[in-house]
Amino acid sequence: MKNMKKYIKQIVALALIVSFASCSPDDEKVDMLSAGGSAVAPTSISRLDTNVPLTVKIKLKEGVTVTKVEIYRNIAANSTAAIVLGDKVSDATIVTVDNTNTTATYSSSTLGSFDIFPVTGTDGKVTLTGKTGTFPLAIKSTFSDGTVTTTPYVQTVAKGIVWKDADGVTTSTSGVSSFKLNDPTPVEIRYAVVKKPATTIASVTGEWSKDDVTYAALPGTFSTTKQTIDIAAIPYSTYGSLAAGDVIYYKFTVTSSTGQKDAIKTKVTIADQVFGGSSTGSLSQDSSMNQFSFATAKTYASDSTEGEIVFNPEFGFAKAGETRIEFVENSGLSYDDANLFDAETAFNAGTPVTTLTEELFIDSVVLYKVTRNVNLGTKDEPDFQDVTYYGLLKVTDLSLSSSALIQGFKFVYKEGELVQ
Repeated sequence: MKNMKKYIKQIVALALIVSFASCSPDDEKVDMLSAGGSAVAPTSISRLDTNVPLTVKIKLKEGVTVTKVEIYRNIAANSTAAIVLGDKVSDATIVTVDNTNTTATYSSSTLGSFDIFPVTGTDGKVTLTGKTGTFPLAIKSTFSDGTVTTTPYVQTVAKGIVWKDADGVTTSTSGVSSFKLNDPTPVEIRYAVVKKPATTIASVTGEWSKDDVTYAALPGTFSTTKQTIDIAAIPYSTYGSLAAGDVIYYKFTVTSSTGQKDAIKTKVTIADQVFGGSSTGSLSQDSSMNQFSFATAKTYASDSTEGEIVFNPEFGFAKAGETRIEFVENSGLSYDDANLFDAETAFNAGTPVTTLTEELFIDSVVLYKVTRNVNLGTKDEPDFQDVTYYGLLKVTDLSLSSSALIQGFKFVYKEGELVQ
């Protein structure tokens, strides 16, 4: 305990020394305030960097040089000491830049395998199967004034390939959880290879799987530095077939020239193309509310040019004005369960009309297709284009007024754009 109190006082007193003082055997203990210098540990490496120089920076007192730098295993994990020297890893090669800047380098190859880091399984058992982790080490430095310091440091071995977001920031996943079936809208995932300049990359491969067991190659070539992949642009024939609800696993594997590998994986759910949320509407024989717009969810008077449908005397509705809208009644679609693909199929199989000739009843479902000229740009830079929507209307009430002389009905409806 007395020695440990001395150790703590030394750390507080010497701000320039970024690691702990030695608690190794007595002949290696020195008063850090009188030591000839101190060591600054190397930065992290990736698991691809199996044979790169690791640089220890040596800070020296005036008139002192470093004569030897050695790297040891630090086996103090089960000890109260900060450092317990184990086997020597390597002797570092000393490089003197000038009188005050000295470095010592050793090769990461002397650290051993990067495939045996401890991993705790779901059963609590620890196995040496990890691909990233840390090496507990110690730097033993001998100086020309006879002093010796032993500094603990942890050499981190990180991922060799990582996900990146659109701004180039490292993320834990690709950030993409789903994309719509047959939707060509770009869905981008990004990766970057992480390595030291001395590490040579042989290849990066891309693969996909539906079961996370059997993988097949993705089309195209993959950069050995970084790349953005639009997974929505990958031909569907690549996967054989896809249906809403399928899960696709994407894996990218980097291989160094030494054969060291690392991989990242993400899963993406294929989402259905469905209608938007339900809205309510109404139509009436009353001329003040005999038009309705699905686009605005508003009722209009008979002299308005905003309506898309208009009430007709046969207790139905027809297209209003120049609206580009058609209807299919008795399409067989379920208001609650149909998707946009079902709507397209049913519309093409039906007989589209612009006026319903059959009387509507409660729970009647009408399929419609409407094309609108929509601004896909901004207010300042408009970009008007035709966009086609499929919609479903379901009648919910046949009475709008206490007067039997004024006919009308209420409905719910939903619509969506099918993109493919």
